[in-house]
Amino acid sequence: MQNALELINTIGVYSVIPAVPLIVLSVAVGLVLHNTLASRLDPILFKEPYFHQKELRIYVVWPLTWLKTMAYILLVTCPKMAKWKRFKGFKEALPLAWFLVALCYIELMLLVLLMLVAIVMITTGALSVLLS
Repeated sequence: MQNALELINTIGVYSVIPAVPLIVLSVAVGLVLHNTLASRLDPILFKEPYFHQKELRIYVVWPLTWLKTMAYILLVTCPKMAKWKRFKGFKEALPLAWFLVALCYIELMLLVLLMLVAIVMITTGALSVLLS
């Protein structure tokens, strides 16, 4: 039992190692995308049919602008799902260069990896408490 607990604690501690660079990279890529996607896509998409009137007022304040950026990233990476949920009826091509599209995919992969690392950390923490 003690060996299993030590193994679980070791996995939990070592899961911090990939978490730190993933957080740094995700924030860096997210900042680049946040500044460029908003300036390029706001004139086309940040209006009434795609966002509610309340969202148009509150998504211009700093912490909530990230929700708008994530909606744009979702539109670039998963267009079917984004058009099904938020951007219904949007048929235009997005005015984005290839490197911005690549950055959107990289950001999505970084966030998924970060979520998986967080799940490992939470699971090992819970098992460590339960087994001790």
